[in-house]
Formats: sequence, structure tokens, C-alpha cells
Amino acid sequence: MDRKDSPVVDVTERAQALGAGVTGMAAGFAVTLRNLVRSLPGRNTVTIQYPEQRKPYSRRFRGVHVLTLREDGRLKCTACYLCATACPAECITIEAGEDPDSAVEKVATQYEIDLSRCIFCGFCVDACPEEAITMSREYDLATEGRRSRLQYDIDALTHRPEIVAYGAGYRPHMQYPLVESYLPTEVARSSSPDDSSDS
Repeated sequence: MDRKDSPVVDVTERAQALGAGVTGMAAGFAVTLRNLVRSLPGRNTVTIQYPEQRKPYSRRFRGVHVLTLREDGRLKCTACYLCATACPAECITIEAGEDPDSAVEKVATQYEIDLSRCIFCGFCVDACPEEAITMSREYDLATEGRRSRLQYDIDALTHRPEIVAYGAGYRPHMQYPLVESYLPTEVARSSSPDDSSDS
């Protein structure tokens, strides 16, 4: 009789498989029990009552994009296309036009980000030499349809009342700014670099 066809070998393999399954199940139950004991009343719990409570995210959090403005309130983007070139999802559309100010070579007349395709990698923010685009800590992007609100144009990217509630997010030049950029609100100037939520 071949060893492979032996009923003893078959029973042994089944017992080993059953033992491995029981061991794995016991380990899973142990993890569940440990977390259950940790979450009992009176102990520190990680559960928050969303949306009434919100988790404080780091200033490096990569949320919804924000177009920054010049001191006089004009758009800071010079339509250099570096952000659109660096974007791996190819979700940024820019059209350039002439600026009435002769000191400015060109300006973005159209700037759109398709947030349904965006992967929030921050490459566009890293590529921008003017710090014309930054990211916020806003993460609520639930919509009824894919195209309903996820096409953010210049108006949606500059007029951001939500930033007051969420705060400014990823800005790689925040510690050592290349040039002064102004967010549409006072949030960027009021947040200190040594924010404790950064760690």
C-alpha cells in the first residue's frame, strides 16, 4: 500500500490541519477579548463620537487641496504646469492666460482638480515652487454622485470656509517658506510650527 493512500497519514494530516485551525481561532479570540477588556468603561478608549467629535489630525495630513492667494488677493498660481506634470493620477487641469499686471508673466485662468481620481499623495504640493497649492486637513468628501461635487475649480479651491474647522494641512515649505503665501483664512498664520498634534 502506498504511503499517500494510507488512512493513518490521512487522519494525521486532518488532525494537524484541525489543530492549526483551532490554534488560529484561539489566537483571534484572545485578541478580541484583550480589546474588549481595554474598551470597558473607566479605561482609555479610542472610540470617538463622529461626527460630533473629530480626531485631531497632524498638520502634515494630506486632505483637500487649497489654492493660496497673493497679498492683494489674486491667485498665486503662475500656471507653470509642474503640479499637473507631477500628478500620478493626472487629475489636475490647468489653462494659462495673460495677467493684467505686466510684472506677472502668466496666470491660471482655469485650475481644476478631479478629487474622485486624486490619490492625495501631495506631489503637486511638493512640485509647486511658489507654494501656490497646499493641502488642508479636510477629509469629508462623501457625495451623492461621483461628479456632483468632486470637480473642484478655482472658486472651490480658494473659497474654503471649511479650513477654519479642519485647519491647514500639508505644506512642505511651512518651516522655511520660499515665498509668503496666504491661505483664504487666517488659519495658516495662527497655527504654530510646534503643534503637538504633529508628532
